[in-house]
Amino acid sequence: MKAKGLGAKIITNADAMINWWGKAIGAGVGMLAGPVGALVGGALGHVFDESDPTPTDERKARLLYLATFFSALAKVAKADGSVSAEEIETAENQMERMGLNDKMREFAINVFRKAKDGRTPADEYLASAGKLIGYEPTLGQSFLGGLFEMAKAGDGNIAEAQARILLSAEERLRLPRGTVRSWAQGGYVPPGRELQEEGFTLDEAYETLEVPKTASDAELKAAYRKKCAAFHPDKIQSKDLPPEFTAFANEQLARINRAHDFVKKARKG
Repeated sequence: MKAKGLGAKIITNADAMINWWGKAIGAGVGMLAGPVGALVGGALGHVFDESDPTPTDERKARLLYLATFFSALAKVAKADGSVSAEEIETAENQMERMGLNDKMREFAINVFRKAKDGRTPADEYLASAGKLIGYEPTLGQSFLGGLFEMAKAGDGNIAEAQARILLSAEERLRLPRGTVRSWAQGGYVPPGRELQEEGFTLDEAYETLEVPKTASDAELKAAYRKKCAAFHPDKIQSKDLPPEFTAFANEQLARINRAHDFVKKARKG
């Protein structure tokens, strides 16, 4: 009986360790019939080698995510009228951050080029993204963060048309209202960027924690704990999220910790 119980436990643990992308295809399977699905279907045989042991469903889910993300990214880049050199560089940085190999990179570039001039509205890509990731908040914030970086590319000013897409993404991904506003006021740091003391203001620290300066110490502590809980490494790991998204969570957690320390020191005088 003990052996049987242990065996059942091992099977249960193995089931829990199934790659997250394999689960995502269930929510996003309907997307295979849309404009994004057409891109994915044609790329499956090209992007993955025959010897690649990755399950087909997982391959589809990864490509669906890349297709929706880089399509939405292209719409943000083109929203202000044209795609600048800085915006192209931002797209390339996203590809590098995701660790795309040559074939995946070629696929992402192809998607970006087609989407920027395509007739499919950004909102359709955003709605598809929400369904694909199951409205998982960490992945949603990572997706929105990439779009936010694109909107800020160049002179750092977000055009009105770009802002509309960001706000639509906030809604479609079911993220907390005010996320984009908070980031625009200094509450966001791109993954991989060093957190420099210079330029990090007290206002930005409060905005990062999403509390007013008039908040009590108890309210500050509660807000800090709530923010940390969303990006804590143990929580991210327990969700079995794809490793390419952990950098985003770690960077946001680092900024939250730094903002909290900054505010505490300021209050002590």
